[in-house]
Amino acid sequence: MNRAPKTTLIIVAYGQPALTELLLDSIARHTPEPHEVIVVDNDSPDDSAQRVANHPSRPCLIQAPTNLGYGGGINLGVRKSNSKTLVIMNSDLQVTPNWLKPLNAAIDSNSETIAAPIYTDEQGHIIESGASITADGHVHTSQTPVHGVKPVDHISAACWAIDKQSFESLGGFDPAYGLGYYEDLDLINTHRLKKCNAVVVGDSKVIHRTGGSFQTADAKRLSHRNHARNSFRWQWLYKDTSRTAWHGESSFTHGRVAVVGDQPEIIERLQTHNISVVTVTDVEQLEQRRHRDDVIVVQSDKVRASQLAPRAEITTPDDLLNALQRAGIHPNTRPPRPRFASIAATRSRRW
Repeated sequence: MNRAPKTTLIIVAYGQPALTELLLDSIARHTPEPHEVIVVDNDSPDDSAQRVANHPSRPCLIQAPTNLGYGGGINLGVRKSNSKTLVIMNSDLQVTPNWLKPLNAAIDSNSETIAAPIYTDEQGHIIESGASITADGHVHTSQTPVHGVKPVDHISAACWAIDKQSFESLGGFDPAYGLGYYEDLDLINTHRLKKCNAVVVGDSKVIHRTGGSFQTADAKRLSHRNHARNSFRWQWLYKDTSRTAWHGESSFTHGRVAVVGDQPEIIERLQTHNISVVTVTDVEQLEQRRHRDDVIVVQSDKVRASQLAPRAEITTPDDLLNALQRAGIHPNTRPPRPRFASIAATRSRRW
């Protein structure tokens, strides 16, 4: 590192110190460009902070007084950064050779963009290369190859490069999302209002260890809550994305349910209460839904449904009402209305 690094890498960590160490090892091995590394430890309940402090690469360690969530941790790290360009990172990544240079080049060519790499698994298979947004604010990820620089509606904030001044002008991540999800989609939407775009850089790849994030009841609840918050906040922006919705999906809903098999009575009852519902012929079709659904109704194959839709509540028809309640869905014969009339009312104070 030198005294004026061009790029600050900001890693937010909570527990799982072995993963953070693997990321730091890979950064040291594959990042010859001038940079500094900041690790924000979100009040981990184990020895994570000490292990970061003892890492041979000597990152700057910031210990948060409490778990601020991913967005809050990033905001804290940004305040301490000394570079023009930021790269915000999950701790469950590993970088690969020549990962940073293409991201920096994308920011150098347009300081108002958000640039992300292609996310792969450990075998090199693409797990995310951008995403589209459905009419009700669900994220539909893409897994197609990218050549060059490709504009996208959205890309997970597991690894974003962004100009520091641009990030600060957006207000950073909204702390209202807390420990849940969707704070990255919220920030990209604010970015889009400025006529700016997000891009995926095909020459940059990082390994992302996904899976397990949505397995706990609390994680599912937070995901459902924050999806509802985000979709109500930005519904007027999503209204032009109806082309991405499946047949039978509606824009203004109290929630989203996928029904496996032919169950017309359930479908009619849900639609009467302004719940968007689609039918899939078999459980394997859930893989195509890309985590869109709040609740999955199945007669059997609950284990397989949980594997394909880990974010959703999986239920049988007999327990549907309880599953809707667990997902935070309150059926109502009146359709929901957007909660915010103007952009001025949509953002919480961050700094």
